[in-house]
Amino acid sequence: MNQYVKNRQIAFILFNSIVGYGVMNLPKNTAEKVGTGSWITLLISTAIVIAFTYLLIYLGYTHKNKTIYEYSELLVGKFITSIFMTIYIIYFFIIFSMITRLSCEVIKLSVLIKTPIWILCSLFLLVAYYALVNKLKIIARICEIYGFFIIIAYLIIFFLISTQGSLINVRPLLGSENIGTYFKAISVTTIPFLGIALLVTIPINKKTNNKKIFMYTASIIAFIGILYIFVVESCISVMGVAGIVYYKDSLLATIRRIDISWLQFLSRLDGLFLVAWIMAVSCTIITFAYGTTFLLSKYFKNIHFSVIAFIVMSLAFIMSLIPKTIDNASKILLYISYLGIFTIGVIPMILLIVTKIKKTTLKS
Repeated sequence: MNQYVKNRQIAFILFNSIVGYGVMNLPKNTAEKVGTGSWITLLISTAIVIAFTYLLIYLGYTHKNKTIYEYSELLVGKFITSIFMTIYIIYFFIIFSMITRLSCEVIKLSVLIKTPIWILCSLFLLVAYYALVNKLKIIARICEIYGFFIIIAYLIIFFLISTQGSLINVRPLLGSENIGTYFKAISVTTIPFLGIALLVTIPINKKTNNKKIFMYTASIIAFIGILYIFVVESCISVMGVAGIVYYKDSLLATIRRIDISWLQFLSRLDGLFLVAWIMAVSCTIITFAYGTTFLLSKYFKNIHFSVIAFIVMSLAFIMSLIPKTIDNASKILLYISYLGIFTIGVIPMILLIVTKIKKTTLKS
């Protein structure tokens, strides 16, 4: 049976699904492609993602009380639906498995140098499993509570970073690239937004959710876009384009350069950032793990949800340890991200077209 959550909680699920591991190397990736004009590409990406978010919400709102599994089956039949669901399950599963591995690598290199990766991965996945078995309503509450703290912490941190930067480093504000370069870089700046695909697993109920759901989701995507711009520009202002492109974890590298003596016990911002970032990554792992388990549970209806969740987390643990190096895990994450074109664009667009055709047929 589907569980329903409030508009505000859906917005926070979106926020926590998106602002996770991707923010760590966002400054490097954007600066590498378009330099000081990174904010232009991020604005374009934000507008595109808002349009895709509207599409996903529209499908859920049109087919009330149903997730993609139910309304896809009604629209295109069981066989095509099984293909669609396979794509979503593989996408969600590999994403959260690789994010688990890469996040643990960052934690190991930053604070727990002697701790084996397999222990860190198992801790992340055990916490995720505990949240997972409580299903969507509890996950929504976790995202809501964590989201408030993460937003406040991030705004404080990046405001303080920007005060230590230099305006010279962010000039020219309009960048020095041609227009085509900004559009080519969209492939890089859109990847950190791909968590919106999880909207297909959240049912929309007319009693719990009204038309304001469109405003809530569009607003949170716009806020994330502005936050990303704030993150990138503040990092560039401190490190400069020429300096930031040499660091894979460019965000953490920038924060470690900041030392604000008048903050006393908070003079080192990396500690506060890591706490907020780990909370964000945990929520990302939980929500993607939920998406995987939820869709699998639609096929294995005779197996208890918690059993499916345990199997999924066990397989994710094995999957997270398969890559031998950080670079291998990063490549897997990058390649699987290309499936996002199908999960947020191609598949929903097909379902929207069929929905419109069936509506027109019924009217005539």
